[in-house]
Amino acid sequence: MNAWVVADSGLLIASVLLETHTPKAKAILQHWMDGKIRIAAPILFRYEIVAVMRKSVYRGMVTVEEAAKGRDFLFAYSVHFMIDSDLLKRAYELATQFNRPTAYDSQYLAVAERLGCEFWTADEKLYNVAGKDLTWVKWLGNFAA
Repeated sequence: MNAWVVADSGLLIASVLLETHTPKAKAILQHWMDGKIRIAAPILFRYEIVAVMRKSVYRGMVTVEEAAKGRDFLFAYSVHFMIDSDLLKRAYELATQFNRPTAYDSQYLAVAERLGCEFWTADEKLYNVAGKDLTWVKWLGNFAA
């Protein structure tokens, strides 16, 4: 089992919250599990899950209980987390290269670059910016189940 993929939190969150690409998110996660493909992400991933689940409660999209259940389900996924100074520096460089206002999303790019694997995102804007130059950046909306 040597295959890696980097997935952003939005992709996994789409598998538990009802969104446009929920069926695709569930299908791609099943595809990775069937293929024994390991998921990697920056440590930021876990903080994003908590933030989005809480925001979903605040906006009345889910109950407190539903959000907690979704959070716990996502935390149970086997995700390899990465963080170190070189990775953060590379994320900053990538954010600069793609003229991103923050370096959050570019942390995922840096992890995928380091592992030499695909990065799958639910963020179409990020895909449109980075996918032009980085062929290994993939958008969930393009996944064919």
